[in-house]
Amino acid sequence: MTAAKSGFLHTYTDQRLAVLEAADLARRYSAKAGWVRDRIDRLLARLENRFIERTLIFRLKTALNKTGSLAAAESHVAWMRGAYASGAMETLPSFVPSGLGLGPHQPQTSPNDAGDEQKHRTKNRPILLYVAGGGFIMPPSRKQKTMVQRLAEAINCEIMMVPHRLAPEHPFPAAPADFAAHYLGLLEDGHRPENIFLAADTAGASIVLGALQMLRKDGADLPAGTILFAPWCDLSLSGWSYITRSMSSQSPFRMETAAFCARLYLQDEPVTSPVASPIFADQTGWPPILIHTSENDLHFDDAIRMAENGQKHGCDVRINYWDSPRHHLERLSSEAAAQSFREVNAFINRHWRPGTA
Repeated sequence: MTAAKSGFLHTYTDQRLAVLEAADLARRYSAKAGWVRDRIDRLLARLENRFIERTLIFRLKTALNKTGSLAAAESHVAWMRGAYASGAMETLPSFVPSGLGLGPHQPQTSPNDAGDEQKHRTKNRPILLYVAGGGFIMPPSRKQKTMVQRLAEAINCEIMMVPHRLAPEHPFPAAPADFAAHYLGLLEDGHRPENIFLAADTAGASIVLGALQMLRKDGADLPAGTILFAPWCDLSLSGWSYITRSMSSQSPFRMETAAFCARLYLQDEPVTSPVASPIFADQTGWPPILIHTSENDLHFDDAIRMAENGQKHGCDVRINYWDSPRHHLERLSSEAAAQSFREVNAFINRHWRPGTA
């Protein structure tokens, strides 16, 4: 990519962000914490990028090159899941003591597994129904679970980290259907929609917003709001950030990795299906959405387009973005992550409507 072309894309993105910022729909934060710490953080981010490239992208390319078939690449998913379970694919320390217990905010595997006492305690306070991203093919990593724990402690809110069926064994729309069922289970259990917030990171955003569309189509009462971290909302990969971040190595992931995961998840479904790629959805009548991301993230354009579409359809979508070099910056403990959690807390307090269950 030429310097002139790169400069054009940068200006084009800045102009779109300026329009959103003028409408108070986007706000930029600085992740810098002094010259030395900033340089260290960027060095660690580059090391993390290389590690992921070696463990994930390189092995995937090797599997494809050996046989030239998608089936061989799909077999690679089994290896990755095993590596996730063992912690072998963890990239960098989360900077949280390993002996720290989950305490009263321990994420639940399913809302229906909670005991009567906890159910009574959570019905009259905000509750987050959370989906961890994993490219639609991976279960939550240890780092994601630790991040959800830190989020729960920071916002003093109950969080239920719910599972969903994984691709390619269970392709679209199994995952959003599972999440919609979890939400309806909360309503049937006596929780008020005004007390429920949906939350997700990366690929989980597609799942959550897909479920939201299913719920709206079926006439269900919708939740109070949605919180998305580094959301992946465009499985067609049409945003410029997919190209520019892949070519510049600013993101630990690559466009071809995203395309591989989308292919396993969608299979025969069109990539522009609004339920799978919410940037193509009509957001009329959706509850408020808060998006947190980094301007260096592979999915950065998805966040911008979600806000632009929200503005078009009358949905309150706000973006807070950082100059952090990290994908999903909340995964690691930092001042930027703490700032992100404070903004989440403010969003919940702004949209929560307490009442009697």
